[in-house]
Amino acid sequence: MGTKKEKIKEEIFETCIKCGTLTNVKKTDNVIFRSGYIEGAGQLCFMCSQIKKLHKTGNYGDNEWQRYA
Repeated sequence: MGTKKEKIKEEIFETCIKCGTLTNVKKTDNVIFRSGYIEGAGQLCFMCSQIKKLHKTGNYGDNEWQRYA
């Protein structure tokens, strides 16, 4: 069980639908302005949304991705 602070964070912030980590996106934020939101599924964290972006574009050979690892 988490602490009281962790429970409050879980109530305020969205959870990533792929990996289960807490995101920095508030549940009250409008979905139009969210980065990594998938309609009908939910919110992705930054890392999962970047991986989705790589799969979508097919650009895997770029070393730019290494700075996020």
